[in-house]
Amino acid sequence: MTYLVLSILLNVWIFVAFRSYKKFRIPTLQAVVINYFVCASVGMIYSGKDGFSMSAVISAKWFPVALLLGLIFMVTFYAIAITTQKSGVTVASIASRMSLVIPVVFALFVFDLQSREFNVFNYLGIVMAVIAVILASLNAGSQKVYQKGHPWATLWPVSIFILQGGIDTIINYANSTLIPTSDDDIFPVVIFITAGLTGVIFLLVKKEKIQLKSFLGGFYLGIPNYFSVYFILKALTAFKNDGALLFPILNTGIIALSTLAAVIIFKEKVMKLNIAGVIIAIISIYLVSYQEIHSGF
Repeated sequence: MTYLVLSILLNVWIFVAFRSYKKFRIPTLQAVVINYFVCASVGMIYSGKDGFSMSAVISAKWFPVALLLGLIFMVTFYAIAITTQKSGVTVASIASRMSLVIPVVFALFVFDLQSREFNVFNYLGIVMAVIAVILASLNAGSQKVYQKGHPWATLWPVSIFILQGGIDTIINYANSTLIPTSDDDIFPVVIFITAGLTGVIFLLVKKEKIQLKSFLGGFYLGIPNYFSVYFILKALTAFKNDGALLFPILNTGIIALSTLAAVIIFKEKVMKLNIAGVIIAIISIYLVSYQEIHSGF
């Protein structure tokens, strides 16, 4: 449970970091690309290794998966950036957070990774988690872009939904079948190096001039970003790779704390629907995991 709590807190920190970029006028794409190399450096330091054997990494079963995830990480960010610019932060966040449906479905019906049989209350909790995500993310301006009828209004959010859901699903599968516990610290490093190199290509194509403050933004995003992935792997192991249990709790926890952080730190106004979403999120967490709560898990 400790790993889950840490993962939630670090993901909320990432949210706060992204929100701060606008205030400090930090170029988001540059900071995110730099963040990936900071992530890789932190991973190397945390693992206590000055380097790692390339031959051992390349021959590892998880290496192709790590390369794929690195590419998807960067592409997903780009999709989120485009959606944020074209449709607004709310639309992007709805698409990203609703993606919890994908790893849950795969964990339950494809990978068969659930640690215990789900009952009607557990399934109700999953459905309520999706409802909570939508309600917690809505605001008065979220429908404007759709009312304008732009052809990309649906394409980009759908791509985020699929890509983010794919990331969580692949991580769940890799952790359960491919990654030995001894590689928990190196696996994210390879992901972030790949994502960073992919990001460099993005920057070269866009011909952006790197600003010094982008390094600051990349630094305070990169440290929690590495550990957010590392602790998700640890949490999955602790939950016996039961993504159907973990991801609803993880995402609804992030929603609740992010909403609280938005109100306290950024003085954002929340609608009654948002508050209802947070309350439903808490109820959904209980319904999904009440067996573990009652057994003192």
